[in-house]
Amino acid sequence: MQGVIGVYAREDVGRKSLYTLYGVQHRGQESAGVAAAGDRSLRVWSGAGLVSRVFDERYAPFSHPDDYIVVGCASGEDVSFGFAPRVLENERYRIALALDGYLPKKPGDSNEKAFFDVLEAKLQGTSIIPALKEAMWSLPTAYYSLVAVVLDKKEEQSTLFAARDPRGVRPLHVARTKDKLFIASESAPVDVLEGMGEAFDDRRDVVPGSLIYINSEGIREEQVIEPRPAHCAFEWVYFGRPDSVMEGRSVHVARKNLGHALVKTHDLKKHYGVENGPRKDLAVIPVPDSGRSVCTGVAEGLGVPADEGIIKNAYLGRTYLIYDPTFRKTASDLKHNVIRATVGGKKVAICDDSIVRGTVSESVAKSLRKAGATEVDFLVSYAPIFNPCFSDPADKPLAAKPYRGKSIEEIGRLVAKGLPSIDHVLYNTPENVVESIGLPLESICTFCITGVDPFRKKE
Repeated sequence: MQGVIGVYAREDVGRKSLYTLYGVQHRGQESAGVAAAGDRSLRVWSGAGLVSRVFDERYAPFSHPDDYIVVGCASGEDVSFGFAPRVLENERYRIALALDGYLPKKPGDSNEKAFFDVLEAKLQGTSIIPALKEAMWSLPTAYYSLVAVVLDKKEEQSTLFAARDPRGVRPLHVARTKDKLFIASESAPVDVLEGMGEAFDDRRDVVPGSLIYINSEGIREEQVIEPRPAHCAFEWVYFGRPDSVMEGRSVHVARKNLGHALVKTHDLKKHYGVENGPRKDLAVIPVPDSGRSVCTGVAEGLGVPADEGIIKNAYLGRTYLIYDPTFRKTASDLKHNVIRATVGGKKVAICDDSIVRGTVSESVAKSLRKAGATEVDFLVSYAPIFNPCFSDPADKPLAAKPYRGKSIEEIGRLVAKGLPSIDHVLYNTPENVVESIGLPLESICTFCITGVDPFRKKE
């Protein structure tokens, strides 16, 4: 996963792009990079680590006064693939591109490399805009939100491009005036820019299947492929910032709705004995940060206060994005510390976004037990995960996978048996997930919890 940004601005493009890039840091922590362009040059800077490590506001080497376009990314991809943005050059064009998504590719290739292989073939004998459209048409099983800057060496002009696959699996947000364009994976970074004084005439999600581009001749937008939305449900559950709005649906509100749904589905008022009001020996707490909005919804539904019981070391990043299981557990142990005053001597209902492998959940629950919790329930906002993403065919260990076909109550009981520090695991249903997001079922991808592949389902 990656956070991508693109900025077209005739003034101070380096600083504005850096601020936008900070806003998508949560989508990738392995590396960061930018490509900056003016009329006669296109240069790339990238490196391993967070945006703040690779770039510094006081020293932004890409803020050359002649630049007016920057594209960039905060990447969660394995750095052995190299760093994005990637560069392609032929006799006429120099192109830098970054994308968030998945393309069918050879082992060892990055998604950007796979896209460039297609684009390079389409560039033979034609110009960049027709080639990009042909590339989009040539990738029916790919999904992507991409940004690219193209330097036309013949015309001595650079153009900023943004494109989204017709299913819109990954989010992409655009904000514009007649002579300024900002692209970001999510809306929250643009909110921050507006709070800092940036003004826009129009803001919205990029329409799936469309291509947007801007240069000195103005802004253009073309619907290249008819939209067939299959927005990833996990964007609202985990990937997205809670202050973002995707496809008109607030991430925070969707997560609160998931909390309310848990209370109704499992009759948690009766389960916790709070039909007549709060009890002093119950602590309702979140796993920060994606569990916070869920916890608010659960507490509202129960009619009890939510509390803070776990403090997160924000500098260790998101453990979901760590692939090595041993390091993932170590990172989780280092990342979370328990507030003993909150949980000691109490039954703890802890709210989290999902249980994927169970490594982090067990680590957290074990810490709660050591801090004096008498019982630990995991209230999981997502449904049981049976499949890795359809774009990742690897057979990965998933806590719920062996129990496919059973009820969510039975799955919860069986998963809890394999996690010795946890008393109960209570999941949402796939139907609750879709209803909580608030978009039509046919426009959401739920493959990981239902097995319905948006690229294979009946049209």
